[in-house]
Amino acid sequence: MADRVDAIVIGAGHNGLTCANYLARSGRQILVLEARGVLGGACVTEELLPGGRFSSCSYIQMMLRQEVVDDLELLEHGLISVAPEMQEMALWEDGDHVMFWQDADKTLKSIEQHNRTDGENFLRFATRLRRFGDITRSLLLSDPCSAAELRQLFAGAGAADLFEEFVLMSAEQLMTRYIESDRLRGFMMFMGLVSTWGGPNTPGTAYVYGYHAQGEFEGRFNRYGLPREGMGMIAAAMARSLEAHGGSVRLNCPVRRVLVADGRAVGVLLESGQRILSDLVVSNADPKRSLVGLLDQGDLAPAVYARAQNIDQRGSMARIHLLVDALPDYVGFEPEVLGPQHQGLSILGPTPQLYERAAAAQSAGEFADDYVIEALLPSVTHPTLAPPGQHTLSLGVQQLPLELARGSWDTRREEWADRVMDMYCRYAPNIRGHIRGRHVITPLDLQNTYGITGGNIFHASMVGLDHLLDQRPIPEAAHYRSPVPGYYLCGSGSHPGGGVTGAPGHNAAMRILADLEGRRDQRLIRERAAFAGGGPLFNALLGTRVGSRLAYLMARSRAFRSLTDLMSKNRK
Repeated sequence: MADRVDAIVIGAGHNGLTCANYLARSGRQILVLEARGVLGGACVTEELLPGGRFSSCSYIQMMLRQEVVDDLELLEHGLISVAPEMQEMALWEDGDHVMFWQDADKTLKSIEQHNRTDGENFLRFATRLRRFGDITRSLLLSDPCSAAELRQLFAGAGAADLFEEFVLMSAEQLMTRYIESDRLRGFMMFMGLVSTWGGPNTPGTAYVYGYHAQGEFEGRFNRYGLPREGMGMIAAAMARSLEAHGGSVRLNCPVRRVLVADGRAVGVLLESGQRILSDLVVSNADPKRSLVGLLDQGDLAPAVYARAQNIDQRGSMARIHLLVDALPDYVGFEPEVLGPQHQGLSILGPTPQLYERAAAAQSAGEFADDYVIEALLPSVTHPTLAPPGQHTLSLGVQQLPLELARGSWDTRREEWADRVMDMYCRYAPNIRGHIRGRHVITPLDLQNTYGITGGNIFHASMVGLDHLLDQRPIPEAAHYRSPVPGYYLCGSGSHPGGGVTGAPGHNAAMRILADLEGRRDQRLIRERAAFAGGGPLFNALLGTRVGSRLAYLMARSRAFRSLTDLMSKNRK
Protein backbone atom coordinates (compact mmCIF):
# COMPACT_ATOMS: atom_id res chain seq x y z
CA MET A 1 0.00 0.00 0.00
CA ALA A 2 1.35 3.44 -0.94
CA ASP A 3 2.35 5.96 1.71
CA ARG A 4 0.04 8.96 2.13
CA VAL A 5 0.86 12.44 3.47
CA ASP A 6 -0.97 15.77 3.54
CA ALA A 7 1.42 17.45 1.10
CA ILE A 8 4.44 16.53 -1.00
CA VAL A 9 7.08 19.10 -1.97
CA ILE A 10 9.34 18.10 -4.84
CA GLY A 11 12.85 19.46 -4.30
CA ALA A 12 14.71 20.53 -1.15
CA GLY A 13 15.98 23.77 -2.61
CA HIS A 14 15.49 26.82 -0.42
CA ASN A 15 12.10 27.72 -1.93
CA GLY A 16 10.83 24.15 -1.53
CA LEU A 17 11.94 24.15 2.10
CA THR A 18 10.41 27.58 2.64
CA CYS A 19 7.06 26.47 1.23
CA ALA A 20 7.17 23.23 3.24
CA ASN A 21 7.84 25.17 6.44
CA TYR A 22 4.84 27.44 6.06
CA LEU A 23 2.59 24.50 5.20
CA ALA A 24 3.89 22.52 8.18
CA ARG A 25 3.04 25.42 10.46
CA SER A 26 -0.61 24.96 9.43
CA GLY A 27 -0.54 21.56 11.12
CA ARG A 28 -0.24 19.43 7.98
CA GLN A 29 2.06 16.46 7.49
CA ILE A 30 4.65 17.62 4.92
CA LEU A 31 7.14 15.45 3.06
CA VAL A 32 9.96 16.99 0.97
CA LEU A 33 11.53 14.75 -1.67
CA GLU A 34 15.03 15.62 -2.88
CA ALA A 35 16.68 13.86 -5.85
CA ARG A 36 20.24 14.51 -4.70
CA GLY A 37 21.96 13.37 -1.54
CA VAL A 38 22.39 16.92 -0.24
CA LEU A 39 20.02 19.71 0.77
CA GLY A 40 19.68 23.07 -0.87
CA GLY A 41 19.42 22.73 -4.64
CA ALA A 42 21.50 25.67 -5.87
CA CYS A 43 21.66 27.02 -2.30
CA VAL A 44 24.11 24.34 -1.21
CA THR A 45 27.47 23.75 0.45
CA GLU A 46 29.59 20.87 -0.85
CA GLU A 47 33.10 19.54 -0.27
CA LEU A 48 34.10 19.91 -3.89
CA LEU A 49 37.82 19.57 -3.10
CA PRO A 50 39.41 17.65 -0.20
CA GLY A 51 38.98 19.71 2.97
CA GLY A 52 37.40 22.64 1.12
CA ARG A 53 33.71 23.40 1.46
CA PHE A 54 32.20 25.63 -1.20
CA SER A 55 28.93 27.37 -1.93
CA SER A 56 28.64 25.58 -5.26
CA CYS A 57 26.17 27.85 -7.08
CA SER A 58 24.74 30.82 -5.15
CA TYR A 59 27.26 32.24 -2.71
CA ILE A 60 26.07 35.39 -0.97
CA GLN A 61 23.08 35.93 1.31
CA MET A 62 21.70 39.19 -0.04
CA MET A 63 18.15 38.60 -1.19
CA LEU A 64 16.79 36.24 1.48
CA ARG A 65 13.70 38.01 2.79
CA GLN A 66 13.95 39.02 6.43
CA GLU A 67 10.33 38.02 6.88
CA VAL A 68 11.25 34.46 5.90
CA VAL A 69 14.26 34.47 8.23
CA ASP A 70 12.02 35.60 11.09
CA ASP A 71 8.97 33.43 10.34
CA LEU A 72 11.04 30.26 9.97
CA GLU A 73 13.23 31.15 12.99
CA LEU A 74 16.35 30.46 10.98
CA LEU A 75 18.69 32.09 13.46
CA GLU A 76 17.30 29.90 16.23
CA HIS A 77 17.85 26.89 13.98
CA GLY A 78 21.52 27.61 13.42
CA LEU A 79 21.92 30.16 10.62
CA ILE A 80 24.92 32.38 11.34
CA SER A 81 26.02 34.91 8.72
CA VAL A 82 28.50 37.77 8.74
CA ALA A 83 28.56 40.85 6.52
CA PRO A 84 32.11 41.77 5.39
CA GLU A 85 33.04 45.38 6.10
CA MET A 86 34.19 45.81 2.52
CA GLN A 87 31.23 44.49 0.57
CA GLU A 88 32.24 44.81 -3.09
CA MET A 89 35.30 45.82 -5.08
CA ALA A 90 35.75 46.56 -8.76
CA LEU A 91 39.32 46.12 -9.99
CA TRP A 92 40.83 46.83 -13.38
CA GLU A 93 44.15 45.63 -14.80
CA ASP A 94 45.92 48.95 -14.21
CA GLY A 95 45.19 48.72 -10.46
CA ASP A 96 42.35 51.25 -10.55
CA HIS A 97 39.66 50.10 -8.13
CA VAL A 98 36.47 51.13 -6.35
CA MET A 99 35.28 49.71 -3.04
CA PHE A 100 31.73 49.62 -1.68
CA TRP A 101 31.80 49.52 2.10
CA GLN A 102 29.17 49.09 4.78
CA ASP A 103 29.87 52.73 5.67
CA ALA A 104 28.50 55.17 3.09
CA ASP A 105 31.20 57.78 3.66
CA LYS A 106 33.98 55.29 2.83
CA THR A 107 32.11 54.19 -0.30
CA LEU A 108 31.66 57.75 -1.55
CA LYS A 109 35.31 58.59 -0.95
CA SER A 110 36.43 55.47 -2.82
CA ILE A 111 34.21 56.40 -5.77
CA GLU A 112 35.58 59.95 -5.80
CA GLN A 113 39.16 58.69 -5.87
CA HIS A 114 38.15 56.92 -9.06
CA ASN A 115 36.02 59.74 -10.51
CA ARG A 116 35.63 63.05 -8.69
CA THR A 117 32.04 63.82 -9.74
CA ASP A 118 30.55 60.36 -9.39
CA GLY A 119 30.32 60.40 -5.59
CA GLU A 120 27.36 62.73 -5.63
CA ASN A 121 26.04 61.06 -8.79
CA PHE A 122 26.15 57.69 -7.05
CA LEU A 123 24.22 58.93 -4.02
CA ARG A 124 21.57 60.43 -6.28
CA PHE A 125 21.28 57.09 -8.07
CA ALA A 126 21.21 55.15 -4.79
CA THR A 127 18.37 57.36 -3.57
CA ARG A 128 16.40 56.58 -6.72
CA LEU A 129 17.13 52.87 -6.32
CA ARG A 130 15.96 53.02 -2.72
CA ARG A 131 12.72 54.65 -3.82
CA PHE A 132 12.22 51.91 -6.41
CA GLY A 133 12.73 49.33 -3.68
CA ASP A 134 10.27 51.01 -1.34
CA ILE A 135 7.56 51.01 -4.02
CA THR A 136 8.08 47.41 -5.13
CA ARG A 137 8.99 45.74 -1.82
CA SER A 138 5.46 44.69 -0.92
CA LEU A 139 5.09 43.05 -4.35
CA LEU A 140 7.83 40.55 -3.57
CA LEU A 141 5.75 38.75 -0.95
CA SER A 142 2.43 38.75 -2.78
CA ASP A 143 0.46 37.27 -5.60
CA PRO A 144 1.79 38.67 -8.88
CA CYS A 145 0.09 41.72 -10.30
CA SER A 146 -0.18 42.65 -13.97
CA ALA A 147 2.21 45.00 -15.77
CA ALA A 148 -0.59 47.58 -15.94
CA GLU A 149 -1.10 47.35 -12.17
CA LEU A 150 2.63 47.75 -11.59
CA ARG A 151 2.72 50.83 -13.79
CA GLN A 152 -0.25 52.27 -11.88
CA LEU A 153 1.49 51.57 -8.58
CA PHE A 154 4.41 53.76 -9.63
CA ALA A 155 2.10 56.44 -11.02
CA GLY A 156 0.10 56.50 -7.79
CA ALA A 157 3.33 57.02 -5.85
CA GLY A 158 4.22 59.96 -8.09
CA ALA A 159 7.13 58.01 -9.57
CA ALA A 160 6.07 57.09 -13.10
CA ASP A 161 9.59 57.93 -14.28
CA LEU A 162 11.00 55.22 -12.01
CA PHE A 163 8.88 52.63 -13.82
CA GLU A 164 10.39 53.72 -17.13
CA GLU A 165 13.92 53.68 -15.75
CA PHE A 166 14.03 50.57 -13.58
CA VAL A 167 11.52 48.34 -15.39
CA LEU A 168 11.70 49.11 -19.10
CA MET A 169 15.22 50.40 -19.77
CA SER A 170 18.46 48.56 -20.32
CA ALA A 171 21.10 48.55 -17.60
CA GLU A 172 23.33 50.81 -19.71
CA GLN A 173 20.53 53.31 -20.39
CA LEU A 174 19.74 53.44 -16.68
CA MET A 175 23.33 53.85 -15.49
CA THR A 176 24.20 56.43 -18.15
CA ARG A 177 21.50 58.72 -16.73
CA TYR A 178 23.41 58.95 -13.45
CA ILE A 179 27.01 57.73 -13.64
CA GLU A 180 29.77 59.42 -15.63
CA SER A 181 32.54 56.81 -15.36
CA ASP A 182 32.33 54.04 -17.92
CA ARG A 183 34.13 51.70 -15.54
CA LEU A 184 31.88 52.51 -12.59
CA ARG A 185 28.80 51.88 -14.73
CA GLY A 186 30.28 48.51 -15.66
CA PHE A 187 30.82 47.68 -12.00
CA MET A 188 27.34 48.69 -10.93
CA MET A 189 25.47 46.96 -13.76
CA PHE A 190 26.99 43.54 -13.06
CA MET A 191 23.85 42.40 -11.20
CA GLY A 192 21.80 43.25 -14.29
CA LEU A 193 23.67 40.63 -16.32
CA VAL A 194 23.26 37.68 -13.93
CA SER A 195 21.83 34.69 -15.83
CA THR A 196 20.83 37.02 -18.65
CA TRP A 197 20.68 36.25 -22.35
CA GLY A 198 21.93 39.53 -23.74
CA GLY A 199 24.07 42.49 -22.81
CA PRO A 200 23.88 45.84 -21.02
CA ASN A 201 21.90 47.40 -23.87
CA THR A 202 19.21 44.69 -23.78
CA PRO A 203 15.90 46.31 -22.72
CA GLY A 204 14.73 45.03 -19.35
CA THR A 205 18.17 44.43 -17.85
CA ALA A 206 17.60 47.51 -15.68
CA TYR A 207 14.90 45.52 -13.89
CA VAL A 208 17.23 42.56 -13.35
CA TYR A 209 19.67 45.02 -11.78
CA GLY A 210 17.03 46.72 -9.62
CA TYR A 211 15.60 43.39 -8.49
CA HIS A 212 19.01 42.32 -7.19
CA ALA A 213 20.16 45.66 -5.85
CA GLN A 214 17.20 46.12 -3.53
CA GLY A 215 18.32 43.09 -1.54
CA GLU A 216 19.06 43.32 2.14
CA PHE A 217 20.83 41.58 4.99
CA GLU A 218 19.60 41.72 8.58
CA GLY A 219 17.19 44.47 7.59
CA ARG A 220 19.80 46.69 5.95
CA PHE A 221 19.23 47.75 2.39
CA ASN A 222 21.65 46.66 -0.36
CA ARG A 223 23.91 44.64 1.93
CA TYR A 224 24.85 40.96 1.97
CA GLY A 225 26.24 38.39 4.37
CA LEU A 226 28.25 35.18 4.13
CA PRO A 227 26.88 32.15 6.03
CA ARG A 228 29.50 30.58 8.28
CA GLU A 229 29.10 27.13 6.71
CA GLY A 230 28.40 28.34 3.19
CA MET A 231 25.01 28.84 1.57
CA GLY A 232 23.94 25.31 2.49
CA MET A 233 23.67 26.61 6.04
CA ILE A 234 20.46 28.38 4.99
CA ALA A 235 18.96 25.14 3.69
CA ALA A 236 20.12 23.23 6.78
CA ALA A 237 18.45 25.75 9.10
CA MET A 238 15.25 25.52 7.04
CA ALA A 239 15.30 21.71 7.26
CA ARG A 240 15.75 21.82 11.04
CA SER A 241 12.90 24.30 11.32
CA LEU A 242 10.70 22.04 9.19
CA GLU A 243 11.50 19.00 11.31
CA ALA A 244 10.72 20.98 14.46
CA HIS A 245 7.20 21.48 13.09
CA GLY A 246 6.63 17.86 12.16
CA GLY A 247 7.80 17.88 8.53
CA SER A 248 10.43 15.62 7.01
CA VAL A 249 12.92 15.50 4.14
CA ARG A 250 13.98 12.42 2.19
CA LEU A 251 17.22 12.65 0.23
CA ASN A 252 18.15 10.50 -2.78
CA CYS A 253 14.46 10.30 -3.75
CA PRO A 254 14.11 11.52 -7.34
CA VAL A 255 10.53 11.91 -8.57
CA ARG A 256 9.74 10.36 -11.96
CA ARG A 257 6.37 12.03 -12.41
CA VAL A 258 3.36 13.57 -10.73
CA LEU A 259 0.41 11.21 -10.57
CA VAL A 260 -2.82 12.59 -12.01
CA ALA A 261 -6.23 10.92 -11.76
CA ASP A 262 -9.57 12.32 -12.89
CA GLY A 263 -7.81 15.54 -13.86
CA ARG A 264 -6.16 16.34 -10.51
CA ALA A 265 -2.87 15.54 -8.74
CA VAL A 266 -3.03 12.57 -6.40
CA GLY A 267 0.63 11.97 -5.56
CA VAL A 268 4.01 11.15 -7.09
CA LEU A 269 5.82 8.18 -8.56
CA LEU A 270 9.47 7.90 -7.52
CA GLU A 271 12.26 6.64 -9.78
CA SER A 272 12.43 3.66 -7.41
CA GLY A 273 8.88 2.70 -8.41
CA GLN A 274 7.38 3.69 -5.06
CA ARG A 275 4.17 5.72 -5.06
CA ILE A 276 3.45 8.35 -2.42
CA LEU A 277 -0.09 9.68 -2.37
CA SER A 278 -1.29 13.16 -1.49
CA ASP A 279 -4.03 15.53 -2.56
CA LEU A 280 -1.46 18.35 -2.61
CA VAL A 281 1.77 18.28 -4.63
CA VAL A 282 4.11 21.28 -4.88
CA SER A 283 7.10 21.44 -7.24
CA ASN A 284 10.20 23.48 -6.47
CA ALA A 285 11.74 22.34 -9.77
CA ASP A 286 12.08 24.78 -12.66
CA PRO A 287 8.78 25.36 -14.51
CA LYS A 288 9.69 23.45 -17.67
CA ARG A 289 10.69 20.41 -15.63
CA SER A 290 7.56 20.82 -13.49
CA LEU A 291 5.05 21.24 -16.31
CA VAL A 292 6.66 19.18 -19.08
CA GLY A 293 9.07 16.76 -17.43
CA LEU A 294 6.93 15.70 -14.45
CA LEU A 295 3.52 15.60 -16.15
CA ASP A 296 2.25 13.43 -18.96
CA GLN A 297 1.61 15.42 -22.12
CA GLY A 298 -2.10 14.70 -21.90
CA ASP A 299 -2.34 16.29 -18.44
CA LEU A 300 -2.21 19.77 -20.00
CA ALA A 301 -4.18 21.33 -22.83
CA PRO A 302 -2.07 21.27 -26.03
CA ALA A 303 -1.67 25.06 -26.16
CA VAL A 304 -0.61 25.22 -22.50
CA TYR A 305 1.83 22.33 -22.96
CA ALA A 306 3.36 24.15 -25.94
CA ARG A 307 3.77 27.36 -23.94
CA ALA A 308 5.43 25.42 -21.11
CA GLN A 309 7.83 23.83 -23.58
CA ASN A 310 8.77 27.28 -24.88
CA ILE A 311 9.55 28.94 -21.54
CA ASP A 312 12.68 31.03 -22.13
CA GLN A 313 15.45 29.55 -19.99
CA ARG A 314 18.42 30.93 -21.91
CA GLY A 315 21.24 32.64 -20.05
CA SER A 316 23.58 30.74 -17.79
CA MET A 317 26.77 31.05 -15.79
CA ALA A 318 29.66 28.92 -14.56
CA ARG A 319 31.86 28.63 -11.51
CA ILE A 320 35.49 27.70 -10.92
CA HIS A 321 36.15 26.70 -7.32
CA LEU A 322 39.77 26.66 -6.16
CA LEU A 323 41.75 25.66 -3.11
CA VAL A 324 44.79 27.94 -2.88
CA ASP A 325 47.65 28.12 -0.40
CA ALA A 326 48.18 31.87 -0.75
CA LEU A 327 45.95 34.91 -0.99
CA PRO A 328 45.73 36.59 -4.39
CA ASP A 329 48.09 39.55 -4.74
CA TYR A 330 45.74 41.85 -6.61
CA VAL A 331 47.30 44.50 -8.86
CA GLY A 332 47.41 47.91 -7.21
CA PHE A 333 47.67 46.48 -3.67
CA GLU A 334 50.61 45.65 -1.44
CA PRO A 335 51.57 41.99 -2.04
CA GLU A 336 51.30 39.27 0.59
CA VAL A 337 49.19 41.43 2.89
CA LEU A 338 45.67 40.49 3.97
CA GLY A 339 43.50 43.49 3.27
CA PRO A 340 39.99 44.66 2.49
CA GLN A 341 40.50 43.56 -1.14
CA HIS A 342 40.18 39.99 0.13
CA GLN A 343 37.00 40.46 2.18
CA GLY A 344 34.09 40.92 -0.17
CA LEU A 345 32.89 40.15 -3.67
CA SER A 346 35.33 41.34 -6.32
CA ILE A 347 34.21 42.19 -9.87
CA LEU A 348 37.24 42.13 -12.15
CA GLY A 349 37.49 44.23 -15.31
CA PRO A 350 33.88 45.42 -15.56
CA THR A 351 33.01 47.69 -18.49
CA PRO A 352 29.86 47.88 -20.61
CA GLN A 353 31.93 47.06 -23.69
CA LEU A 354 33.22 43.81 -22.18
CA TYR A 355 29.67 42.71 -21.37
CA GLU A 356 28.63 43.49 -24.95
CA ARG A 357 31.41 41.33 -26.36
CA ALA A 358 30.42 38.52 -24.03
CA ALA A 359 26.80 38.84 -25.19
CA ALA A 360 27.87 38.52 -28.83
CA ALA A 361 29.87 35.37 -28.02
CA GLN A 362 26.97 33.98 -26.01
CA SER A 363 24.58 34.46 -28.93
CA ALA A 364 27.02 32.68 -31.27
CA GLY A 365 27.53 29.76 -28.87
CA GLU A 366 31.21 30.66 -28.47
CA PHE A 367 33.61 31.49 -25.65
CA ALA A 368 34.41 35.20 -25.39
CA ASP A 369 38.00 36.43 -25.65
CA ASP A 370 37.60 38.11 -22.27
CA TYR A 371 35.05 38.11 -19.44
CA VAL A 372 34.12 40.12 -16.40
CA ILE A 373 34.97 37.78 -13.52
CA GLU A 374 33.45 37.69 -10.04
CA ALA A 375 35.71 36.42 -7.26
CA LEU A 376 35.08 35.63 -3.61
CA LEU A 377 37.28 34.28 -0.80
CA PRO A 378 34.73 32.98 1.76
CA SER A 379 37.44 31.45 3.96
CA VAL A 380 38.79 34.92 4.73
CA THR A 381 35.56 35.59 6.62
CA HIS A 382 35.07 31.97 7.76
CA PRO A 383 38.46 30.15 8.00
CA THR A 384 36.93 26.75 8.83
CA LEU A 385 35.75 26.40 5.22
CA ALA A 386 39.33 25.56 4.13
CA PRO A 387 42.15 23.40 5.49
CA PRO A 388 44.72 25.21 7.66
CA GLY A 389 46.99 27.42 5.59
CA GLN A 390 44.65 27.36 2.60
CA HIS A 391 41.71 29.37 1.25
CA THR A 392 38.61 28.73 -0.78
CA LEU A 393 38.50 30.94 -3.86
CA SER A 394 35.39 30.94 -6.05
CA LEU A 395 35.27 32.53 -9.49
CA GLY A 396 32.14 33.14 -11.54
CA VAL A 397 31.38 34.12 -15.13
CA GLN A 398 27.99 35.20 -16.46
CA GLN A 399 26.51 35.51 -19.97
CA LEU A 400 27.20 31.95 -21.06
CA PRO A 401 25.28 29.70 -23.48
CA LEU A 402 24.16 26.20 -22.58
CA GLU A 403 24.78 24.90 -26.09
CA LEU A 404 28.10 25.50 -27.81
CA ALA A 405 28.58 25.88 -31.56
CA ARG A 406 31.59 23.54 -31.39
CA GLY A 407 31.72 20.58 -29.04
CA SER A 408 30.01 20.60 -25.65
CA TRP A 409 30.71 21.83 -22.14
CA ASP A 410 31.74 18.31 -21.17
CA THR A 411 34.43 18.19 -23.88
CA ARG A 412 35.56 21.83 -23.52
CA ARG A 413 35.21 22.34 -19.76
CA GLU A 414 38.92 22.45 -19.00
CA GLU A 415 39.68 24.58 -22.07
CA TRP A 416 37.18 27.19 -20.88
CA ALA A 417 38.45 27.06 -17.29
CA ASP A 418 42.06 27.47 -18.45
CA ARG A 419 41.05 30.56 -20.41
CA VAL A 420 39.30 32.08 -17.40
CA MET A 421 42.28 31.34 -15.17
CA ASP A 422 44.53 33.18 -17.64
CA MET A 423 42.17 36.15 -17.39
CA TYR A 424 42.06 35.99 -13.59
CA CYS A 425 45.83 35.87 -13.33
CA ARG A 426 46.05 39.27 -15.02
CA TYR A 427 44.53 40.65 -11.79
CA ALA A 428 46.26 38.24 -9.37
CA PRO A 429 49.52 37.17 -11.09
CA ASN A 430 50.80 35.19 -8.11
CA ILE A 431 47.91 32.78 -7.82
CA ARG A 432 48.88 30.44 -10.67
CA GLY A 433 51.62 28.86 -8.59
CA HIS A 434 49.43 28.40 -5.52
CA ILE A 435 46.48 26.36 -6.77
CA ARG A 436 46.01 23.11 -4.81
CA GLY A 437 42.78 21.98 -6.46
CA ARG A 438 40.19 23.04 -9.04
CA HIS A 439 36.53 22.14 -9.54
CA VAL A 440 34.55 23.50 -12.49
CA ILE A 441 30.75 23.80 -12.64
CA THR A 442 29.48 24.52 -16.17
CA PRO A 443 26.02 25.45 -17.46
CA LEU A 444 25.59 21.80 -18.45
CA ASP A 445 26.41 20.76 -14.87
CA LEU A 446 23.76 23.15 -13.60
CA GLN A 447 21.27 21.32 -15.79
CA ASN A 448 22.42 17.73 -15.31
CA THR A 449 23.77 17.72 -11.74
CA TYR A 450 21.72 20.44 -10.07
CA GLY A 451 18.52 19.84 -12.06
CA ILE A 452 18.15 23.36 -13.48
CA THR A 453 16.82 23.07 -17.02
CA GLY A 454 18.76 25.31 -19.38
CA GLY A 455 21.31 26.09 -16.67
CA ASN A 456 19.48 29.32 -15.81
CA ILE A 457 19.67 29.75 -12.04
CA PHE A 458 16.55 31.94 -12.17
CA HIS A 459 14.68 28.95 -13.70
CA ALA A 460 13.37 31.32 -16.41
CA SER A 461 14.37 34.59 -18.01
CA MET A 462 13.74 37.75 -15.97
CA VAL A 463 14.33 40.16 -18.86
CA GLY A 464 11.12 41.80 -20.06
CA LEU A 465 7.61 42.05 -18.66
CA ASP A 466 6.53 39.02 -20.68
CA HIS A 467 8.69 36.94 -18.30
CA LEU A 468 7.59 38.62 -15.06
CA LEU A 469 4.61 39.20 -12.76
CA ASP A 470 1.40 37.47 -13.90
CA GLN A 471 3.15 36.15 -17.02
CA ARG A 472 5.73 34.14 -15.04
CA PRO A 473 6.37 31.37 -15.95
CA ILE A 474 3.28 31.21 -18.20
CA PRO A 475 -0.10 32.91 -17.63
CA GLU A 476 -1.80 29.58 -16.86
CA ALA A 477 0.57 28.91 -13.94
CA ALA A 478 1.35 32.45 -12.84
CA HIS A 479 -0.40 32.34 -9.45
CA TYR A 480 1.52 29.27 -8.22
CA ARG A 481 -1.35 27.01 -9.29
CA SER A 482 -0.55 24.74 -12.22
CA PRO A 483 -3.38 23.95 -14.66
CA VAL A 484 -3.71 20.59 -12.85
CA PRO A 485 -5.80 21.04 -9.66
CA GLY A 486 -3.87 20.11 -6.54
CA TYR A 487 -0.49 20.71 -8.22
CA TYR A 488 1.37 23.95 -7.44
CA LEU A 489 4.71 25.56 -8.31
CA CYS A 490 6.96 27.24 -5.73
CA GLY A 491 10.36 27.61 -7.45
CA SER A 492 12.30 30.56 -8.83
CA GLY A 493 10.42 30.28 -12.12
CA SER A 494 7.42 31.74 -10.29
CA HIS A 495 6.88 35.34 -9.13
CA PRO A 496 8.90 37.30 -8.11
CA GLY A 497 11.80 35.35 -9.61
CA GLY A 498 15.26 34.01 -8.90
CA GLY A 499 17.90 34.53 -6.27
CA VAL A 500 17.96 33.11 -2.77
CA THR A 501 14.90 35.04 -1.59
CA GLY A 502 12.46 32.48 -0.23
CA ALA A 503 9.74 34.69 -1.76
CA PRO A 504 8.31 32.20 -4.29
CA GLY A 505 8.19 29.53 -1.59
CA HIS A 506 6.48 31.90 0.83
CA ASN A 507 4.01 33.12 -1.75
CA ALA A 508 3.13 29.64 -2.99
CA ALA A 509 2.42 28.51 0.57
CA MET A 510 0.18 31.52 1.20
CA ARG A 511 -1.67 30.83 -2.05
CA ILE A 512 -2.10 27.15 -1.19
CA LEU A 513 -3.37 27.87 2.32
CA ALA A 514 -5.80 30.47 1.01
CA ASP A 515 -7.12 28.02 -1.58
CA LEU A 516 -7.54 25.32 1.04
CA GLU A 517 -9.45 27.77 3.23
CA GLY A 518 -11.77 28.76 0.41
CA ARG A 519 -10.16 32.16 -0.22
CA ARG A 520 -9.24 31.27 -3.80
CA ASP A 521 -10.15 34.62 -5.33
CA GLN A 522 -8.61 36.76 -2.59
CA ARG A 523 -5.56 38.79 -3.60
CA LEU A 524 -2.73 37.98 -1.19
CA ILE A 525 -0.20 40.65 -0.32
CA ARG A 526 2.05 40.95 2.70
CA GLU A 527 2.40 44.62 3.46
CA ARG A 528 5.62 46.08 4.71
CA ALA A 529 6.27 49.64 5.73
CA ALA A 530 8.74 51.93 3.99
CA PHE A 531 12.24 52.25 5.37
CA ALA A 532 12.73 53.88 8.75
CA GLY A 533 13.84 57.28 7.53
CA GLY A 534 11.53 57.48 4.54
CA GLY A 535 8.21 59.08 3.76
CA PRO A 536 6.80 61.57 1.26
CA LEU A 537 8.48 64.60 2.86
CA PHE A 538 11.88 62.91 2.89
CA ASN A 539 11.57 61.81 -0.73
CA ALA A 540 10.45 65.27 -1.79
CA LEU A 541 13.45 66.80 -0.03
CA LEU A 542 15.88 64.48 -1.79
CA GLY A 543 14.24 65.42 -5.07
CA THR A 544 15.46 68.99 -4.72
CA ARG A 545 18.95 70.20 -5.59
CA VAL A 546 19.49 71.57 -2.08
CA GLY A 547 18.16 68.42 -0.41
CA SER A 548 20.24 66.16 -2.61
CA ARG A 549 23.37 68.16 -1.85
CA LEU A 550 22.66 68.09 1.89
CA ALA A 551 22.13 64.33 1.82
CA TYR A 552 25.41 63.88 -0.02
CA LEU A 553 27.35 65.98 2.48
CA MET A 554 25.84 64.04 5.37
CA ALA A 555 26.51 60.65 3.79
CA ARG A 556 30.11 61.64 3.02
CA SER A 557 30.78 62.66 6.62
CA ARG A 558 31.96 60.08 9.10
CA ALA A 559 30.26 62.11 11.82
CA PHE A 560 26.84 61.15 10.39
CA ARG A 561 27.53 57.39 10.16
CA SER A 562 24.91 56.53 12.78
CA LEU A 563 22.28 58.49 10.85
CA THR A 564 23.15 57.02 7.46
CA ASP A 565 23.22 53.55 9.03
CA LEU A 566 19.71 54.18 10.36
CA MET A 567 18.60 55.29 6.90
CA SER A 568 19.84 51.99 5.44
CA LYS A 569 17.51 49.95 7.63
CA ASN A 570 14.22 48.56 6.41
CA ARG A 571 11.25 48.56 8.73
CA LYS A 572 9.48 45.26 9.32
